Amino acid sequence: MLSNLLPLGTRDEFGRRAARKQQLIAVIQAHFRQRGLAAIATPLLEHQAVFDPYQMGSYQMYRLLDAEGQTLVLRPDLTLPIARFLSATKIPLPQKFGYVGDIFRVSRRLSGSYNQMTQAGVELIGYASIKAELECLTIANQLSTALIADAVEIELGDAQFAQQVVASLTTDVTRQTAIKQALFNKQIPQYDALIATYQAEPLYDFLQKWPRLFGKPALILAQLTAAPLPASVKPSIERLRAVVAWMQRTMPNQAVSLDLSSQAPQKYYTGLTFRGYSQAGAGYLFSGGRYDQLLANFQAQSEPAVGMGLDVDLLTELALDTTTPPAKQLLYFEPAQWSQAEKRLAAQPNATLSLAPTLALARVEAQQMGATLVDLTKGA
Repeated sequence: MLSNLLPLGTRDEFGRRAARKQQLIAVIQAHFRQRGLAAIATPLLEHQAVFDPYQMGSYQMYRLLDAEGQTLVLRPDLTLPIARFLSATKIPLPQKFGYVGDIFRVSRRLSGSYNQMTQAGVELIGYASIKAELECLTIANQLSTALIADAVEIELGDAQFAQQVVASLTTDVTRQTAIKQALFNKQIPQYDALIATYQAEPLYDFLQKWPRLFGKPALILAQLTAAPLPASVKPSIERLRAVVAWMQRTMPNQAVSLDLSSQAPQKYYTGLTFRGYSQAGAGYLFSGGRYDQLLANFQAQSEPAVGMGLDVDLLTELALDTTTPPAKQLLYFEPAQWSQAEKRLAAQPNATLSLAPTLALARVEAQQMGATLVDLTKGA
């Protein structure tokens, strides 16, 4: 029987975890309001055409048909629906948005990933200045500090760096793609075979080191300065250098690294990218970047934009690991004592009312809850 079983990749949330998750969401939403982000919520269902221009990673979408035979999907991403919203409503730009919502992705079987995830995020639309990236980095730093006790490292990258480097080697698009994929997937033997063609090129020494081009900013920037890189990547390097210097001045306790050998978090990113992770958690707590061409797929004119998503589920896991649940009290009383019980309840944040009809059943309830039973019928 399947009537009481969940679909693969889903879970029920209950008790302490559900309460902690709602607390984190409340903190995130309050922070968004404090920084002037307008709340936005898009439907769970979208037309598949919203996502068709983009290959949405290594997962599949949930698809279904409406009454007219149109293919709909459960949204696998929250940035693209916001882009669709902007193109449909023509609201004036620039705009700052903040959201919290669920996304749905069919992950590979036995991958350990859930297919339904809660994501919070920021979308800053219409801002060409580097200030938009710095605003996202500030929000990421402040929220990760407020929500979890573990130290978080922010990893900076650039979405165009790899393409600009391989384009300087060859005009063969198929070969460009093969080199990038071998690099991103750390398929070193295959990567070495692909770059062997360029042993006579001045860039070959850099190509050999490229799969390990991640780590402390000073070391990576020194390697980039010494390498005979094409002129097209120089603006990206200078932008990374400027952002690192800004972070060191503005948030000196924030750990930061550079990674120029990995794929950008989303394929629609066009500039600076950033991800945050904790040593205690598997996966990225947040990721984001600049995507100046995204709206071009929905309207004639593109708009500069920067976005960031936060993994609320992973944040919840880490927050639960570092908090001790408060001691609970279960209040037993007679119906005539309801006002007295309400006063006690208001004074004790970790108390709850026992609705059991007898003291004996209240004791069983308290034991199941791991709570201390307070018997108000004895004048407590």
